[in-house]
Amino acid sequence: MNNRLIPAALCVAFSLLLFNCVTAEEPLNNPPSTPYRRGVNIAGAEFGEVPGVLNKNYTYNNEATFKYFGEKGFNVLRVPISWERMQPALSGVLDADNLRELKKNIAWAKAHESSVIIDVHNYCRYGLKTGGKAVSFIIDTVHDGQVPVKTADLADLWVRLSNEFKDDAGVYGYGLMNEPHDLGTADWKGISNTVVKAIRDNGDKKLILVGGVHWSNASGWKKNNGPISWIDDPEKNFLYEAHCYFDSDNSGSYKKSYDKELGANPNLANIGSERVKGFVEWCRKNNVRGFLGEFAIPGNDARWNEVLENFMQALDQAGFGATYWAAGIFWGEYTLSLQPTDKYTADRSQMEVMLRHLAPVQAAHAQTSGGGAQK
Repeated sequence: MNNRLIPAALCVAFSLLLFNCVTAEEPLNNPPSTPYRRGVNIAGAEFGEVPGVLNKNYTYNNEATFKYFGEKGFNVLRVPISWERMQPALSGVLDADNLRELKKNIAWAKAHESSVIIDVHNYCRYGLKTGGKAVSFIIDTVHDGQVPVKTADLADLWVRLSNEFKDDAGVYGYGLMNEPHDLGTADWKGISNTVVKAIRDNGDKKLILVGGVHWSNASGWKKNNGPISWIDDPEKNFLYEAHCYFDSDNSGSYKKSYDKELGANPNLANIGSERVKGFVEWCRKNNVRGFLGEFAIPGNDARWNEVLENFMQALDQAGFGATYWAAGIFWGEYTLSLQPTDKYTADRSQMEVMLRHLAPVQAAHAQTSGGGAQK
């Protein structure tokens, strides 16, 4: 989602039978017998300027947070990370401290009957120091006659992460790159396919989540990404990840009040289900799976709950997994936050809706194989 102080990002209607769409966890062409997953983003590790100080500028969150959401029945937790922190030098070794913290988060998720999506939260960019300043370079883009960040660098990161997690049942899947946007001449389709191939060539069969260009925006998915699925995965164990927010500019910043949004759109209650419909149809037509990696409503006006309710009903009907944006101990009074208050005793107002739309009960106890597919 754009237009945030802290980077986050920028969603399903009809039934599985109507769309003949497989669920978000089943390998393509297999019977849709495995249920989707539902959860929340546990944000914090991607916050602040790099490198920053752990638990001052950024955080990997505590076990109490993972316990709270696991006990609520959220069986997937998307954990955003910073590429620069995890791999301080392009194509170099992973940072031991950040890797240790991420592994702790994954172990806590697993201990509380959930699992993690590792999300590289970098918008198809990597920050480098140039002339004493930090500059964010788009992958495969020429600067001063050089290409500072290459597809091979992202592939290297994922192969190194794969070496750490391909046999870890606590990892549900890999989010290749959060919200690629404004890429100029960079070819995200080529980049993502190359990285998928690198992961598979490493003997890793885990689920891979692939975002789309233009902030992975669900409402403009076909317009921005074209009519045809582009990922070539020999394992057929991938899904496309879209994001969906319900304010007028699709940013998730919610700068206008509910009354102003309603005045501009009398059908505000259905805006989410309408915005995600095209993404669901695109998945159906391409016989691929979909996932909503980010969506949220403000918690300071209960009328937004109807918008979220209608959106979640659409996701239920489509059988799409989803992770709400966001939770985490650093959010404070952030109005979209799902992080509980009063020492984990008080739910946020949005939680009432989310609890009505958890994944099917049997999914909470499903055992994930080392390859990420469900048995």
